[in-house]
Amino acid sequence: MISIISVFPPYRGGISTFSDYLYRSLKDITAVNAFNFSHLYPPVLFPGKTQFDPAKNNIDYADRILHSWNFFKWKKAANDIIASKPDQILICYWHPFFAPLYLHLSRHIRKNSPNTTVNLLAHNVLPHEHFPFGKMLSKKLVDKVDKVILLSQKSLEEFKVLKSKTDVKVLFHPVYEQDFPQKSKQELRAEYGFTDSDYIPLFFGLIRPYKGLDLFIEALNKIDFNEYNIRPLIAGEFYTEKAPLLNKINTNDLSQYKIIDRFVSDKEMAELFTLSDVLVMPYKSATQSGILANAINFKLPSIVTNLSGLTEHVEHNKTALVVSKNNAIELSDAIISMTHQNIMDAIKKELPALKSELSWYNFSQRLLSEIT
Repeated sequence: MISIISVFPPYRGGISTFSDYLYRSLKDITAVNAFNFSHLYPPVLFPGKTQFDPAKNNIDYADRILHSWNFFKWKKAANDIIASKPDQILICYWHPFFAPLYLHLSRHIRKNSPNTTVNLLAHNVLPHEHFPFGKMLSKKLVDKVDKVILLSQKSLEEFKVLKSKTDVKVLFHPVYEQDFPQKSKQELRAEYGFTDSDYIPLFFGLIRPYKGLDLFIEALNKIDFNEYNIRPLIAGEFYTEKAPLLNKINTNDLSQYKIIDRFVSDKEMAELFTLSDVLVMPYKSATQSGILANAINFKLPSIVTNLSGLTEHVEHNKTALVVSKNNAIELSDAIISMTHQNIMDAIKKELPALKSELSWYNFSQRLLSEIT
């Protein structure tokens, strides 16, 4: 029995989606159960409007027993996990805020169920943005588990900074396997206010400073929108000040932007990825990306920053266009390059093979071989 400790639906976000896919993939090949949060982020640490995805309220396979900040509830949660008699524990970790809870769980489980192996699947070893004592907390946690599973070479670089002696293995971020929308690309474009002739570069996901929306706008400011029929699409809830970013847009081009400033459901995400021409990811830092995995699934060509967390499985001019970090001129040139149909078609042709290579089936088999 494998017990997964993570955030699951109805909580929203990339880690929740990953955990949902992980559970469903593993249960097809082994015995698995799941433990979810009853309380995830305290309101003071959550900048969004809601932590839940109402479309997923009916997903209830994971017991909601974890309270991230009420340590009086941690011992009972650990005992409940032990009572399920797992052979393997798989803790999904992505932020130092959760390290104290996970430290308590791992210590209690290892003490009271010594035959149970505790593994840590770390989406991020270190946080993208500063967090007090983040490095110290991550170090304490990775030192207290039996094995650490990472999803990219970038995460391995961060792990080495901690100088931990815990066994570590690097796998990959699988490609999500969401169905395409039933409506055609043309129907979706009309529904969202676009035309067939529009060239739509997409910036998608929660808007945080490290994701480089400012670079996206700076690059677009260098392009003649009329020459290329550009209609930029920005979709995602702003977790940073919105006005200073949008004020960077050339006044004459502002009316051509479509901005969806809110959480985007999986259904709507599939529609946006289907109607767009290219996903633009001018990230300033990255470990790996579920958004890039979604683009591969929907055969949407991507432009990504040359960061090891993004380019580990894509190849420039074959499965993506790769640009230098913080280089708005290169990014602008790449956006223009994607207007050429031959370049776009060549990349699309390569994406199905990449999706097969990075499948959830392959990931689950590799994961099982590492932890069992």
